[in-house]
Amino acid sequence: MKENKFPCVEFDDEKNELTILIGSPETIRYEDIAKASVLNEDAGFRGKSQPFSHQVLGGTTFLSGPFEPQFYVGIKLVLKDGSIHPIYISDRKTGMNSDIYHEDTKLAEKIKKKIDKRIQ
Repeated sequence: MKENKFPCVEFDDEKNELTILIGSPETIRYEDIAKASVLNEDAGFRGKSQPFSHQVLGGTTFLSGPFEPQFYVGIKLVLKDGSIHPIYISDRKTGMNSDIYHEDTKLAEKIKKKIDKRIQ
């Protein structure tokens, strides 16, 4: 049965796979996933380098306005073969501690829990 409560990923438990809708659009079998991590990717590097190789760390920032880093909240899937596949929670850039950041991070954690349950 397909479960599509999320705009960025679809779970299909009958086929034991998930389909990434925002990120690297593809279908991945649960058994191939080694690890899932919630991370923030620097917006300036999305699509220009290996996913999540340029991260913005969570926490309080003292910068504001044009100096505040912009990023995308996402889930980094590392497969057993070592390849990395991104799931971006949305296509909207965000900054630290904004409403968008909190919404996307909460959704990312929820999705990660579903992934973790399926790969154990």
